[in-house]
Amino acid sequence: MKIVVNKQDDNLTLKEFLLNKGFSPTLIRKYKNRGKMLVNGEASIVNRIVFEGDVVELFLDDENTSVSPEKMDLHICYEDDDILFVNKDAGVVVHPTAGHPDGTLANGVAWYYERNNINAPIRPVNRLDRDTSGLIIFAKNPFMQNYLQIVCPMKKLYIAIVQGDLEDRGTIDLPIKRKPGSTIERMVDDDGDTAVTDFYVLKRGEKLSLVKLELKTGRTHQIRVHLSHIGHPIIGDTLYGSDTYYIKRQALHAYRLTFRQPFIGKCISIYSPIPEDMKAVLKNAF
Repeated sequence: MKIVVNKQDDNLTLKEFLLNKGFSPTLIRKYKNRGKMLVNGEASIVNRIVFEGDVVELFLDDENTSVSPEKMDLHICYEDDDILFVNKDAGVVVHPTAGHPDGTLANGVAWYYERNNINAPIRPVNRLDRDTSGLIIFAKNPFMQNYLQIVCPMKKLYIAIVQGDLEDRGTIDLPIKRKPGSTIERMVDDDGDTAVTDFYVLKRGEKLSLVKLELKTGRTHQIRVHLSHIGHPIIGDTLYGSDTYYIKRQALHAYRLTFRQPFIGKCISIYSPIPEDMKAVLKNAF
């Protein structure tokens, strides 16, 4: 990474400068202990004073990735030196697991990086369930991963088709924890972690509602659990109380991610259109 010191950050220590740019103390320690910090090409300590026009370069010896490259047709929506946006199809797993060691989106991204000489491990910033479609961000460096997950989290918008006539809008603020005896299923419980979901009904059919949702927190299965708990499960979500009459997977799609790119100073908002299987439900049932 290369960052030029501007007038606002003149006469700060290197550590203060990096903190101002959104680096966490933990990440700064990683660069200090496992990498290099250069100012104008010279190795530097965190207490060095930096001045306007100085060029700060950061190198981190990344952990080895076990993700093997596999050729895949990726739907790339946006890319710059720090991030990669990919539109994931339903049925694709994001990252290799014991049950899905290959054929994942991460394998495809590893192949894309290798093909384009991008020297970066695989870092998905957000996760989607296998049968949820939509936007995934991969960070190309540890700063962007930390920045988008902790320092300046993304605005994440989803669209879902649910059973029943949901009220116009509202907020579901109910804690979520793992269901006892299950490694997958989650449930609402007072002993769980804070989970907050805003929703807004876009359209109503005779038996279904089209809903826009914004995640305020990022718990596993959060939208699915919250909607099921209030009596409006996502259609096709057999784990949380629906069936596959209308669609063969949960009708949930991550359609917009918005964030501020700190190195270019701009807000970036990426949109993914509603997939064809969900469009078919809207056409036939609304």
